[in-house]
Amino acid sequence: MKAGRNFSLILFLFLLVSCSTEEDFLPKGSQLLLNPNLSLYPDNVSPWTPLTSNTVQYGVSREVFLTGNRSLFIENKERSTADAATWIQTYTGPMPAPGSTVELLAFVKGENVRDLTLGGRVHIGIQIFPRIAFDQSKSASATNEELFQGDFDWFLLKATLENFPKDAEKIQVGLFVPDLTLGKIYFDEINLIVR
Repeated sequence: MKAGRNFSLILFLFLLVSCSTEEDFLPKGSQLLLNPNLSLYPDNVSPWTPLTSNTVQYGVSREVFLTGNRSLFIENKERSTADAATWIQTYTGPMPAPGSTVELLAFVKGENVRDLTLGGRVHIGIQIFPRIAFDQSKSASATNEELFQGDFDWFLLKATLENFPKDAEKIQVGLFVPDLTLGKIYFDEINLIVR
C-alpha cells in the first residue's frame, strides 16, 4: 500500500514538473511584438526605436499607414547622406519552444525610391541572442525578389527562422533600408509569430 502511494506521488510530481516546463514556452500562434500596428499609444510608437544616424530621417507618419493610425518610415533625400538605417524592437519575454519556427511579417510601401547600388534591398530581419555570450547568434532576413524602385503600394515581406535555439535570451527584429537607397520607405503591421 505504501509503495503504491510513493509511486503515485512520484508520478504526480513528474507530471507537475513536465507540465510546468512546457508552459514556460510560448504556444504556436503567439504574437511576440508589442505595438505591431504602431497605434497602441497615443503619442509614441514605443518600443520601436531607430538606430541613430545623423544623416537619415526617421519618422512616424499619421497620413500614410496600412492599419491603425500610423506607420514608421525611413527617408533618404540626398545621395551624399544616404546611409543605411534601421528601426528595431527587442523581445525578452517567454521564448518559443526549441525547434519551433518564428516568422516576421511586415508591410512596406515606397515613395520615389531609387536604389543607387542596384543590389541593396529593403528588408526585414530576425536575430536571436543566446544566454551565453560566446555562443553565436542565429538570424534570418527576407527581401523582395524584385528591386524596389519608384512608387509602390503596400507589399508583404516575410522572414522565417526555423529551428529556434534552446538557449535564446532575446529576439531582435529590424526593418532595414540599405546604403544608397533614396526615397521614403514606410513600414506597418509588423508581427513576429510562433509557427
